[in-house]
Amino acid sequence: MKLFLSLVFVLLSSLQMVAQISVSGTVVDAEDGTPLPGVNVIIRGTSVGVSTDFDGKYVIQVPNGDAVLEFSYIGFETQSYTVGGQSTIDVALAAQAGQLDEVVVVGYGAVKKKDLTGSVVSLGQDEVTLGGAVSNTAQMIQGRAAGVEVSANDGEPGQGLNIVIRGNTSISNSNQPLFVVDGFPIDPGVAISPEDIETIDILKDAASAAIYGSRGSSGVVLITTKKGKSGKTEITVDGSTGFQTLNGAPEYLDWSDSARITNELYASGPNDGNPFYTAEDLASPFNTDWIEEITRTAKVTNYNVRASGGSEKAHFSLSANLFDQEGIVLNTDFTRVSARLNADQKFGNNTKVAVNLFTSRVQGNGIVKQAGSRTRSPFFNAVTRAVRGRPAYNPDGTFNESMQFSRDTQPFRNPIGFFTTRTNEREFWRTYGNLTVDHDILEGFTAKLNLGFDHESGQTGRYDPPPYSRGGEIPLGSIDASSSTNYLAEFTLSYSKTFGEDHDLNILGGASYQEFESLIYGLSGQNFPTDKTLYFNLGSAEQQFIYSGKNSSNIASFFARTTYSYKDKFLFNATVRADGASQFGENNKWGYFPSASAAWRLSQENFLKDSNTISDLKLRVSYGLTGNNNIAPYTSLQRVSSSAAYSFDGGANSIGLGPDGDLAPNPNLQWEETAMLNVGLDFAFWNSALYGSVDYYKSDTENLIIRRPLSSASTGFQAIIDNVGSMTNQGIEVALGARIANAGDFKWDANLNFATNDNEVTELDGDNPINIAFERQPYGEVGEEVFRRIIEGGRVGDFYGYKFIGVLQEGETYDPQPNSVQPGTALYEDVNNDGIIDADDRTVIGNANPDFTLGFNNHFEYKGVYLDMFWQGVFGNDLFNFKAIAIDQNLGVNAVNRYSDFNTSGTLPGVNWFQGEYGNYVNDYFIEDGTYVRLKNVILGYNLNTDNIPWIKNINIYVQGQNLLTFTDYSGFDPEVSFDYSGSQSSINRGVDDYGYPNYRIYSLGFKVTF
Repeated sequence: MKLFLSLVFVLLSSLQMVAQISVSGTVVDAEDGTPLPGVNVIIRGTSVGVSTDFDGKYVIQVPNGDAVLEFSYIGFETQSYTVGGQSTIDVALAAQAGQLDEVVVVGYGAVKKKDLTGSVVSLGQDEVTLGGAVSNTAQMIQGRAAGVEVSANDGEPGQGLNIVIRGNTSISNSNQPLFVVDGFPIDPGVAISPEDIETIDILKDAASAAIYGSRGSSGVVLITTKKGKSGKTEITVDGSTGFQTLNGAPEYLDWSDSARITNELYASGPNDGNPFYTAEDLASPFNTDWIEEITRTAKVTNYNVRASGGSEKAHFSLSANLFDQEGIVLNTDFTRVSARLNADQKFGNNTKVAVNLFTSRVQGNGIVKQAGSRTRSPFFNAVTRAVRGRPAYNPDGTFNESMQFSRDTQPFRNPIGFFTTRTNEREFWRTYGNLTVDHDILEGFTAKLNLGFDHESGQTGRYDPPPYSRGGEIPLGSIDASSSTNYLAEFTLSYSKTFGEDHDLNILGGASYQEFESLIYGLSGQNFPTDKTLYFNLGSAEQQFIYSGKNSSNIASFFARTTYSYKDKFLFNATVRADGASQFGENNKWGYFPSASAAWRLSQENFLKDSNTISDLKLRVSYGLTGNNNIAPYTSLQRVSSSAAYSFDGGANSIGLGPDGDLAPNPNLQWEETAMLNVGLDFAFWNSALYGSVDYYKSDTENLIIRRPLSSASTGFQAIIDNVGSMTNQGIEVALGARIANAGDFKWDANLNFATNDNEVTELDGDNPINIAFERQPYGEVGEEVFRRIIEGGRVGDFYGYKFIGVLQEGETYDPQPNSVQPGTALYEDVNNDGIIDADDRTVIGNANPDFTLGFNNHFEYKGVYLDMFWQGVFGNDLFNFKAIAIDQNLGVNAVNRYSDFNTSGTLPGVNWFQGEYGNYVNDYFIEDGTYVRLKNVILGYNLNTDNIPWIKNINIYVQGQNLLTFTDYSGFDPEVSFDYSGSQSSINRGVDDYGYPNYRIYSLGFKVTF
């Protein structure tokens, strides 16, 4: 029997060997026929495979003629062949076109990436963050592009983010880049649906942005939305649903520890000797976590439907989006409903007409944030003033309002009521679009007309019932409404010609006119007969107030650009733009912004052209001038206000109007101008298996627009808006990409970006330098103090204050503070060594801007499964943990380190920490390292095989997590959120953590189906 089985086994093995087919061949580069060693040759659906030898040759045994061979190689397109009856299969692999030949959008046109002479970052949908709670463009690009820093003002749903490209170039004006959507310069804000975006191209250097002249000093973000393509109509349905949770919180003491420390401090200080809390207070059985009470697990959903297609001469894309996000703080939310239509039609062979239309409705409810009133932030109150020793609810489920203890002197309300009873509803409609007409006049000549409009209108309604009103027991209601419209008319004429085989020339000229108009009005009242009508019956208020206003501005421009290429080796670009803007002085309405750039593709030289290692090597250099016109209308003119009466026509005075006495007119006010030098190197090795770029830039901004004080006694005015300063920024940017693996079914791609920026204010009004100071008050017990200033030789983002060096111990004295005799008193460094601590000892104690930023993404694929992991890092920035001033008194874990008669080894001050004669609150103890590394986005998905379903092109399902892990030493809620309750969200005010609204983690499940 054993002999029989052995014979059968040998026979079957022999038959199997006979059935196998031997296939051999050579694999070469399709471009030049060079043999490719190390190409993976795999039998599809198996792990059986071989690699080509040094001469590109291979031999493989396949089971039968139905076998499919897959040829894959890093940097080349994968190809597949069915064996059939072939014994020889020679293959020519084509290089992947994703890098050098991809088209990059630039101002008023597009070029291939290999032909770029400036510093431009191009991001497609597979390179940005989508899904989850991503509601705007800024969130999409955060951490994705070197030198482009995105920071959150606040975590509230629907809030915008700050985008700064290559550092701050202005002090008083906006540092936000110019956004251009499908050729229309507008701010898309949160109205645009991220799923509508095809590509985002960021112009970082002045030579690239100079074509936009006065609006390009802070960079330009070009957004191209999805268009239809020729072929069958495709319908795509995608969506996600998930939930959000609080992304960490500071550590707080239990009620018993907090109360004990409060009593110890109170007994150690200059008081009547009685404890703050009585024995009955200390015996409270409650330990309410107020952060948990006012936050929740919140839902977020995002759904999109898109239909697109077209014929040879007409294309369309129609999409709709619903984005609905609950806030993690009670009674907050954000909803956007939007629709977009992109369509184009060719008429004859020479004319093309395209229409892009978008409309959206945005609504939501947010917490009330009073600019300049840090003590009245509901979230701040819940964090720092609501003690844990009282319950959140009464036994009957009503809010517990017995919040005070025996020695409390100020009434305090239940913080849950601040969120659930106050109304802060906003609703805005926005519609924008543009019509373009392209006409080929003659061979090489194309004329283009671009007409656009943008209109937004809406209102915010607020109602505060007692006892949770901003007015205490007085009910307050208001409606604030606004509308804005801008119109664009633009005409360009371009000429493109190739001379012989070596010379390519493109010339563009054009003119543009854009007009802006905005209207604001509001109604408010107090003392209403009932709370039931909220803000819808303002006429019933005992006291009523009304305001209204209108402003307008316009900008006219002329521009030209010439690009030239010689042998695809030497590339040149020159632009010039003239802008005239209404905001500037009568004598300086116009600004002129030239630029030039050049590139040398060394890889096209004979000594590198045939290299198997270097695929591309290009040296770039550019220099250009851009401007900033982001100032308010009428800034250069004499203003009137309601402070006095004034005769406009020589007759009777107009009651309530007169010269405001604040700002003097300035007919010479001119543009801020930024000149930037950029030197860059682009490279790609091994058919773009490794690719990237390195850039060095230096920018100098002149004529900074700053409020300069005047002597009111001699001029009649307090100040003038003038051009009085300059600053510089310089830095290095590195972007790297690698196709680490491309072996059969397994692929691994990685991308890394790194950027630095160094800022210096080089001049502020010459011989009369200005200190631009920002004052703050942490809460009512401490007066305003300067905590930030900008001085000549300093940096934007500097924090200013005292250096904390410890506490006075029992029996010690400190000569620079002779009045400090109480043990536990805060001690500060005598910075100027004059023997006394005073205001002159304040110095720079930190800076809000990072030393460098980092982004790192990995993409893995195996058969239909893929995994994306994106990490973001910000390093070396400082945060002013403003609320630690209150928390560290007796609520946070640091309170256990405060000095008292019961804790004589305490390292933090016990008395006079907040009301002392020296130092007050602005000192470097509250300046913390804001460095963090965050797992920003993770997606695990699967593309289902739909080969057997002819009416379905693709099915994709995925799970996603955002903000999953954060590594930081920062003690506040989140190092990424930085909201300043001074009311300003300017990027120069970043770094102040007022605990405005916490950040969150997101977990979601999504799908995408294409029919």
